[in-house]
Amino acid sequence: MEKQILLNAHGFLYNLAANTFCMIASAVNKSVDGLGTYYSQVLERNINRQQTWALIEAQAALFLGILPAGYSLLLRAAALVWFFVAVKRCKRML
Repeated sequence: MEKQILLNAHGFLYNLAANTFCMIASAVNKSVDGLGTYYSQVLERNINRQQTWALIEAQAALFLGILPAGYSLLLRAAALVWFFVAVKRCKRML
């Protein structure tokens, strides 16, 4: 009886975690699709989800390199390299 209760509890926690993850993934995908629509309008061409993620990555790398004032030069250099790699990937994908 105790084993069955423990298994049911683990199954419940697993289902709860899986459902939560699916809800978060769905919300993120809806947001990315909205950004993709915006990028499509700005660039005047159709942008798919993969291209949208590449543009988001390039923007994140740029902001990470510029905004935080307290970073060391080594971290800024790493962010700069990441930015150039992300921009190169965007150029290749678009």
